[in-house]
Amino acid sequence: MVPSATPEERSQKERERKAATVMMVVFFIIGLSVVLSYDWRSPTPAFRPDAGTVILFGILVAAIIYIAARYAGQDDWQSRFRLRFCPNCGRQIRFDATVCPYCNHGLP
Repeated sequence: MVPSATPEERSQKERERKAATVMMVVFFIIGLSVVLSYDWRSPTPAFRPDAGTVILFGILVAAIIYIAARYAGQDDWQSRFRLRFCPNCGRQIRFDATVCPYCNHGLP
């Protein structure tokens, strides 16, 4: 029997999944800007005259998405209502709790 993941492990896996998704979107946007800057009607391989602008715009949009996603989870309310886990029952409790409301275990 495999033990189930603790809430902290699940939270870490969720953060890793979100970070991987954001990076995939960022690289997709940059790649798309490179593909869109190529002149597909040209008989020889060539970029469009505005290729630099298109690629720069793609990098700018990707950077904005990356920065927004990076700081989206750091809201002020999270610092006021930080959570932790009871060492006895493993349930999520308020950071400033002195007794677990679920199992009445005293907390340090």
